[in-house]
Amino acid sequence: MKTFIVYASRKGNTRRVAEEIGRVMADRGPVDLFEVADAPSRLLASDVVFIGGPTEGHSANPPMVEFLDRLAPDSIASRKVAVFDTRLAWPRILSGSAADAIAQRLGAMGAVIVGTPGSFIVTMKPELKTGELERAARWARDISAKIEQKVPVAAKS
Repeated sequence: MKTFIVYASRKGNTRRVAEEIGRVMADRGPVDLFEVADAPSRLLASDVVFIGGPTEGHSANPPMVEFLDRLAPDSIASRKVAVFDTRLAWPRILSGSAADAIAQRLGAMGAVIVGTPGSFIVTMKPELKTGELERAARWARDISAKIEQKVPVAAKS
């Protein structure tokens, strides 16, 4: 399974989550990992795309928004995409979610959002809460399993 990962990170927490996702997915095939500033506007061929960033101001941070603005719509349409973010452990109504904002933008471009968006918790320091990298690994394995499931297509008569 070929994996393409794009992430934005300010303090290194989201980068660590993206790297953990990449580590898990490397067991299944090649992985391309890009920080948003270095990510191509046309996504490379892959079986799954992971896109994530920190939650800032209830949404995606400016570098992620800039990436989504320059992303070629035809390179994301019909692609399987999993989204994630890092955020404080506040109720979503208070913290917001970059993952939700990213999913909304990509869905409008025709991406197929796979699984539930992943939110990984940071403390006020900010640093990842203990156990979040392990949770990110489980989440990535779950996404991979969903993609690898073969759902039979009903035969047309």
